[in-house]
Amino acid sequence: MVRKQHIYFVRYGLTKYPLVENAGPFDSPLHPIYGYEQGIAISRKLASMPCPPEVVYSSSLHRSLSTSQMIVHAIGKTENSILVEDGLVEWLAPSLTVNKLPDGERLRIRSVQDRIDMSFTEIDPSYKSLNPIAQDPDNVPDGAPYFFETEEYLIEKRTKVTIDRIIEHADGKNICIVSHVPCAQAMALYLEGAPSIEESKIGPWPLGGITLFTREEGSEKWNLEMYADCSHMPGEYKNGLKEWSLPSLTK
Repeated sequence: MVRKQHIYFVRYGLTKYPLVENAGPFDSPLHPIYGYEQGIAISRKLASMPCPPEVVYSSSLHRSLSTSQMIVHAIGKTENSILVEDGLVEWLAPSLTVNKLPDGERLRIRSVQDRIDMSFTEIDPSYKSLNPIAQDPDNVPDGAPYFFETEEYLIEKRTKVTIDRIIEHADGKNICIVSHVPCAQAMALYLEGAPSIEESKIGPWPLGGITLFTREEGSEKWNLEMYADCSHMPGEYKNGLKEWSLPSLTK
């Protein structure tokens, strides 16, 4: 039987504070009851898959890290098991990173050590981001995240560089990526390889949705097996609630 590599893209559950575009808050923790209940459901779903994740890459934002924390415990990994990847951070557009435009406060991306100190002890401190955030907007390495990136740049540059480097780094292992809808949609679009956005199956993504791609060993072609599935989510969230989409993928 031909072995398949799996990539799971995961959106976190309900946050404590709703993210309002152009207002924030942009780094809310999960809801202390429902967000964690949903995170447990997501984790159990992944752990029960025939080919569960073997390595977990996460955005550095609180809601993604909390979800990753539950996932690594569910798959039997704890110490040095969350790889914090800058390339998976929220789309660095003004509406998603600056409150009270045009002169508000910009989202502060906390360091790995800050997150470890905040109780995310499962983070691997030795992991170096494969696509670090550019600090100088006038000197941005090709594909690096930066303030402020366009939707076109996110889709055509940042997420392509990020997922290619993650796949290479994982070296054939089954991957779990915990990120945000803009990044996850753009990476899914790239792996899907549809001739055009109009012909793509990638669309709005609800809270807790899991997307799965697989490819056979030795193949470069990724196959979309499951998109934004919420069958594992508790209560009404099983129906797929609080969807979000990049403007160009709104259908």
